[in-house]
This record gives sequence, C-alpha cells and structure tokens, in this order.
Amino acid sequence: MDTLAQLVLSGILVGSIYALMSVGLTLIFGVLRIVNFAHGEFLMLGMYGAWAMSRFAGVNPYVGLLLVVPAMFLFGMLVYKLIVTPGLDKPHLVIVFATMGLSIMLQNLALMIMSADLFDVPPMFGGRSLGIGPLYVKTELLIGFCIALGVTFAMRWIVKTTYLGKAIRATVQDREAASLMGIPVHRIFLITFASGSALVGLAACVMLPVFSVFPTVGLNFVLIAFVIVVLGGMGSIEGALLGGICIGVVQSMSSYYFAPAYGQLFFFILFMLVLVFRPAGLMGQKGTANLGMNP
Repeated sequence: MDTLAQLVLSGILVGSIYALMSVGLTLIFGVLRIVNFAHGEFLMLGMYGAWAMSRFAGVNPYVGLLLVVPAMFLFGMLVYKLIVTPGLDKPHLVIVFATMGLSIMLQNLALMIMSADLFDVPPMFGGRSLGIGPLYVKTELLIGFCIALGVTFAMRWIVKTTYLGKAIRATVQDREAASLMGIPVHRIFLITFASGSALVGLAACVMLPVFSVFPTVGLNFVLIAFVIVVLGGMGSIEGALLGGICIGVVQSMSSYYFAPAYGQLFFFILFMLVLVFRPAGLMGQKGTANLGMNP
C-alpha cells in the first residue's frame, strides 16, 4: 500500500511539472488558435539559459528564473513579430510549417554551439528528500508542484477578473467585434504569445534541477505537452494541470509495474480513451477547438 501511495504521489509531482510546461502551449492555442511546434525548443532554450546562469554565475535555477522568464518573454515577442504575424491571415498550415522550421533551426543551432552533451546542475538542497510519514518526495519536485499550482490559479485569476483577461476573452469569442469595441487585438495576440513563451521559460527553470538539458530535450517533452493539452481540454488552463497529473500518475505506475519503456504506451492508451469517450477533453467544452479558450 505504501508503494502504491508513493507511486501516486511521485506521479502527481512529476505530472504537475509536465503541466507547467503545457500551460503556455494551451494559453497560446486558446487565444490565437495556433499550435506552436517550436514549443519544445523554447523549453530547451530556457533550460540552457538557466544552466548557463548556474554554471557561470553560480545562481541556482529558481533564482535564475528572474532573468530567464523576461528573456523568454522578449524572445516570444520577437518570434511573434517575425514568424507568427505574417502567417495569421494565411492558411493554418503556414504557421505550422513556419514553427516546425524554427524548431529544426533552433535544434541544429544548439547542436552546433553546445554539442550533443548532456548538461545538468549539481544536486540542490544536498540531494535530500523530504519524509512525509512513510513517503518521500524530492524537494525539487515539491517546489515544482507548488509553482505549477500557483501559476494555474494566477493565470485563471488573470483571465477571469482583470481587464487584460476580459480583453483576452472578448478576443477569443469574436476578434472582429472586440476590435470594433476598441480592443487592440494584435497587441493581445502579442502579449499572449510572449506570455506563453515566458511560462515555458519558467517551466525550464523548474525542470532543470530534475532533468538534464541537451539540444533535442524539447522533443522528449513537447509530445507529452501536446497530449496534456488535448487530454485536459484544449484552451483549458486548469485542464492542463489535471491532464499533466493524470499523465504523471499513469507514467509512474506503468514504469514501476511494467517497465519504464512502456510509460508512453500507457498514457497514449489513456489519451485515446479520452478522445473516444470525451473528445473535448477532461475539462474542455464542446466546440473548444474552434472557439479557443474556455470562457
């Protein structure tokens, strides 16, 4: 029984970090209704940035996020201006191929500059785990869980109560009517895309103490992120958290009871079952794929 509880707890903690990585993706899709196929490479850049600050400035990743997150916000603005904006009024596949091209370019640049070596940071907090009765948790995972919860509630609060959130929801529901009401739609798009990129930078700083960084690390996680976004409900911020936790628990239990190599097999089975019996996702609404973020 203790083993099962340990597996579930570990899965929840790891899944929350997966969810943190996915919130930016679901935010961008929910507002702009586009899929950023370079999302994994944004994560890779953020992890390299956090690693560089740890390696050369002696700053741990949790402090480094104070620089990495604004840097990724600015990088997101640049990508939006140069790559996303020209394709907004064109067929959807234009942005798909543009972001895929950006993904390949960033991967190869990282490979040329950083080589294929794996980089990580020294164990934090002495490498010790916290004991909760008979259960043990890594401190880094517990911090990641708390940050993921905080980000989810903060994003939901911003979208539901602030003027920016109201403008975002109006833009999602009808961008032409929002524009006629004086809402700067393209500025909302810019802020949303840059904010999604900043959230990826935050996730990168949280993930670095747990995972190594290398040029193709984004490929290992972006597929999980896409599954989480669809599983939780496309455009649902809290759905991303729930989807991430579900994926984490399934991966943790299948890796223990079967083999680590079967982890992806079982969460893809869960993914297909949800698509069959609840196509809108666990917390999505019917038509969300066309409408965007949940109102």
